[in-house]
Amino acid sequence: MKQLLSACILSFFFVLSTLSEAADAGENLQQRLQGYRTFSAEFEQYSVTDGRRTEASRGTLALRKPNLFRWTSEEPFPQTIVNDGTYLWIYDPDLLQVTRKPFDRNNNSAPALILNGQIDRLGEDFSISLLHENESEALFELLPRRAEQSAFTRIRLFFQQERVSELMLEDSLGQRTTIRFFNQQLNPELPGDLFSFEVPEDADLIVDPGV
Repeated sequence: MKQLLSACILSFFFVLSTLSEAADAGENLQQRLQGYRTFSAEFEQYSVTDGRRTEASRGTLALRKPNLFRWTSEEPFPQTIVNDGTYLWIYDPDLLQVTRKPFDRNNNSAPALILNGQIDRLGEDFSISLLHENESEALFELLPRRAEQSAFTRIRLFFQQERVSELMLEDSLGQRTTIRFFNQQLNPELPGDLFSFEVPEDADLIVDPGV
């Protein structure tokens, strides 16, 4: 009986310790992501499947909290994605095609929640842990609380000098997508029309009702 009681007590304190560490990690991540209202960077994105790395795409990213962003891939396949707060616009210049769909504030993806600093909502779906931290670096890992409801089985977020420098997303098929950020700017002045989009005259518009 005493051994059983001791085991229960140890288990109880282990759970409390784990919950405390998770809370601390979430607060730590939130502090790092709340230090800016606007953000801009250059990026390189690539995926790895079965040990094979895809050709990297490069471009620029700009965002204004909450929910406004422009993502422009410049090579090898140009594409522009703009969220104006009402609609999500996806423009493929090679296809001369624009897709417009309603922006759902209640169904943000994990990367969008991360960059927007919405850790409270992120913490509802993911457990957050701090894997490594020193004076200049920090590595966080996010694991889904309900794997069957998440597009990702693991997310890692790496900071250098208080700036997010790498985001890794792993899906259920084992594919890893890595986004590396360069020349990050916190709270830059961004023009007001950066997060608006006009359909080019020579492009076809496809309206996705989002239902």
